[in-house]
Amino acid sequence: MFVKKNSTKNGRILLTFTKAYREGGKNKQRNIETIGYLDELEKIYDDPLAHFREIARQRTKEEALETQPVRIELDPVTRIEEGERGLRNLGYVAFEKIYHELGIHTFFKKHQRGQKIAFNLNALFRLLVYSRLIDPGSKKQAYDHQGQFFETLAPTLDSVYNSLNHFDRLNLDLQAWISKRLEEQYGRNRSVAYYDVTNYYFEIDEEDALRRRGPSKEHRPFPLVQMGLLLDSQGLPLAYHLFPGNSSEKLSLHPLLNRVREDYDLGRIVVVADKGMNCGDNIAKQLARGNGYLYSQSIRGADQEFQQFVLDERGYLKTGESSKVKSRIYPKKITFTNKQGKKETLSIHQKQVVFYSQDYADKAAYERARTLAKARRLLKSPQLLLRAINKSAASYIKGLQYNEEGEIVEPKTLLYLDEEKIKEEARLDGYYAIVTSELDLDDSEVIRLYHDLWKIEETFKISKAELRTRPVYVSLEAHIEAHFLTCFVALVLVRTLELKLNRARLKGEHGPQIFSSFGLLDSLRKFTCSHVAENYYTFHFIDDNIKAIEQVLGLVLDRKYRKRSEIRNVIATAKK
Repeated sequence: MFVKKNSTKNGRILLTFTKAYREGGKNKQRNIETIGYLDELEKIYDDPLAHFREIARQRTKEEALETQPVRIELDPVTRIEEGERGLRNLGYVAFEKIYHELGIHTFFKKHQRGQKIAFNLNALFRLLVYSRLIDPGSKKQAYDHQGQFFETLAPTLDSVYNSLNHFDRLNLDLQAWISKRLEEQYGRNRSVAYYDVTNYYFEIDEEDALRRRGPSKEHRPFPLVQMGLLLDSQGLPLAYHLFPGNSSEKLSLHPLLNRVREDYDLGRIVVVADKGMNCGDNIAKQLARGNGYLYSQSIRGADQEFQQFVLDERGYLKTGESSKVKSRIYPKKITFTNKQGKKETLSIHQKQVVFYSQDYADKAAYERARTLAKARRLLKSPQLLLRAINKSAASYIKGLQYNEEGEIVEPKTLLYLDEEKIKEEARLDGYYAIVTSELDLDDSEVIRLYHDLWKIEETFKISKAELRTRPVYVSLEAHIEAHFLTCFVALVLVRTLELKLNRARLKGEHGPQIFSSFGLLDSLRKFTCSHVAENYYTFHFIDDNIKAIEQVLGLVLDRKYRKRSEIRNVIATAKK
């Protein structure tokens, strides 16, 4: 509020208390109260301007204390102004807080210093990361919708696309920076890491050096980019790398592992992964570099000796009413490819842990029964057999014939169910095996470490379903790399927020609620407000997630009505 001098038609100066505000992206003013004509006030006060300016300052101060009700005049014939946004989001301040705690803003300030870059790298990176978390879409959508964040982060759309080249250049340095800050603030079990691979398809016809056709996790015929992701024992993303879609995922582990070990100074690492990484080359390389492994082992695909060990009841110990476990240390020979490309054999000792669960057995039997029911229907109507659609059902049918393209052709022999295969599978229902280099590790600890692999599977689900990592709306390799970097950092922020809240829960700092990234993203996307009039906004949503974030992060988020300046103060607090 300030004192405004208004010129009148009779030449006199009329003083009013006037409030300045922004509406529809424009600076506006509204007269709150008429004070009087300046010439008459000069007869009463030595300096009327100074006197009433002091009153204006006091009133502004009182309003800032939020102790006085606010009266707002609404004009019913006011029209919507072009470019005016409806809902604005303030949920991103939770990620702003984590972002600044990890010092990512400092990283960009450090790397931009002394360079002739016409735009603020940190502001643009924040825009792309927060948009991925709150409103995932294309880079153009992030630019067009940036007003929802109460800040102008990208001066032009060209600056958004041009920044991607810089983000690609800083990719590995930023991953290492974040990893170091996470370890400083949240600790880390340096001895264990979890690894898995997924792929993302691109709806394009032509391949290039990075986007290549290969086995798709989603059974798509398009070119792929594969991502190898490493998590620490707390479920926090540690590092990632991209590689072509036609590359073997078995060969993807060691380039990333070698970089992490060197750049992050992690020392010896035991890598936990599923059976897709369980091969002689990976085992030999990890042991040669002083690392360890813990992999699942296919029982149905194993040799007869191992299957007999699994089915032999001797040595099992009960771990529950319908579960049991046993293990052995077994001398094993593995075959691997040496540096000269030749095959070699290596003798090792490996701990093999086998456990059985009736629940697993019931689930396997149920799923096989469904597949067999489909196979029986197909036997009655062989013309419906399509290998691409019914591959699992077709695997139980004997007598099928295929052409060179792998398509089922008109059978020349009688089709029937493979009863031997069905019996063989049923014998092994409920059994699961894990192999590891850690010979002294307790059986229960081996099983626990392997079960924690769900964290990386859930992280990929967050990436694909919540952050909508694909479709990727850029095509240059450097821009694709930068896109996945922003998605990786988005994963880091939401996973770190989840960890921070659950740690506070365990300390008894708030209720028993267990927090998940899915629920946090949903709540923070709903934490929006809309413009009422002048500089005032009304907020529409709060839940237990928002209340916990408010408490743990030290942000005031429960106000129904707020001025723009107060909202900016919340954002500024998150950056401290």
